[in-house]
Amino acid sequence: MTNQNGFILAATLWILAAITLASGFFALWTQHALELARQGDENLQGEIDLSGTQATLLYLLSTQTLTIGGLTVPGGETDETSEKNMNPMDFSMAAVGGEIALDDRPYKGLGKACFSIQDEGGLMGLNNFYTSHLENLLGLLGVPADRRGPLLDKLLDYTDMDDLHRLNGAEEDEYRRMGLPAPPNRFLLTSWEIANVLDWKDQPGLWSKTPIPRLTTISSGGAPNLNTAPKEILMTMTGIDADTAIRLIEARKEKPFASIREVQEAAGSDLSLDPMGTALFPSVYLRLTLWQEGCQRMREVHVSLTPQADKKAPWLIDYELLISMTQEQKHESARAIASPVFAPAIYPDPQ
Repeated sequence: MTNQNGFILAATLWILAAITLASGFFALWTQHALELARQGDENLQGEIDLSGTQATLLYLLSTQTLTIGGLTVPGGETDETSEKNMNPMDFSMAAVGGEIALDDRPYKGLGKACFSIQDEGGLMGLNNFYTSHLENLLGLLGVPADRRGPLLDKLLDYTDMDDLHRLNGAEEDEYRRMGLPAPPNRFLLTSWEIANVLDWKDQPGLWSKTPIPRLTTISSGGAPNLNTAPKEILMTMTGIDADTAIRLIEARKEKPFASIREVQEAAGSDLSLDPMGTALFPSVYLRLTLWQEGCQRMREVHVSLTPQADKKAPWLIDYELLISMTQEQKHESARAIASPVFAPAIYPDPQ
C-alpha cells in the first residue's frame, strides 16, 4: 500500500510538473503572439502614416505655390500672397516664410512618419552634365584623379546609342567578359542604375555616407539651384570650397537667395557666377523621401509636376524605390510643420 501511495504521489508530481511546463509554454506563446500582433499593428499604422504623409505632400504640390523658399503650406502665406491666387507653377514669387524647404532637410509628417523633399534641380544630372562638375563630385567623394575620366567614359558608353568604344570606356564585350548584363545604350532610368555601369560600384567613396544616387538625378542637369543644392554639389562649382558651401547653406536657411548679388554677399567673395547659367528657383522635378522613426529603410518617390498638361494630373510619379536609411535622415532631427495638414494624429486611448 505504501508503494502504491508513493507511485500515486510521484505520478501526481509529474502531472503537476507537466501542467506547469505546458502553462509556461502557453504563456510564452501567448506573449509572443501578442508581441507579433502589436508589431503588426505598429507596422500597419506606420504604413498608414507614410501613405497619409505622401498623399498630403502630393495634395500640397497640387494646390500650393512653389517659391524660392520652397513649398508653401496652408496658413503660411501672407494675405497679399493669398489674394493673388497664384498658379502653383509660378516660380517668380518671392519667399513668403514658413515654406517646406526643398533641400532634403527632414520634417515630421503624420504620426511617426518623417519626410524630406529635394528639388532635383539642385542635384547633379547623370544624363546631362558638365564634365568638369561631375569629375569634381567624384573627387569630393574620394575617387582618385586617374579613375575619374575612365568612370565618365564608361558612363557615356553605357548611355549613348551606339556601340563605339571610348578610350577608357566599356561596351558589350567588356560587360560579357565580366559576367554582367550588356549596357542598354539609353539614358539611365534611375540614379541608382549608376551601380550597373562598369566599375562604378567598385568605388567605395561613391556609396558610403551619402551615396552618389542621393546627390544626382536623371531628370535635370546643368547649373544647380543654389537654394536647394547639397554641400557636395555646391562644392563642384568654381570658387566654392567647404567653408563657403556651409556659409551659403546657413545663409539660405535664414533667407533664400533671390539674386546673384545675395549669393555673393553670403559667400563673402566673388564667385564669378554666370547669371544666365545659375538657378535660384525650384524645378518641376522633386524627390520625396519618407520613413518611420527607428526604421532602417525609407521610400523614395520621384515626382514630376505637370499642372499645365492637357488632361493629365497636376503631378506624375516617375518611379518609387525602397532604399537603406542614409546617415543624414537617420541622425538629423526632423522639424515639425506648423500647419493643420500635419496636425498630430489622434489615436484611440490604449486604456
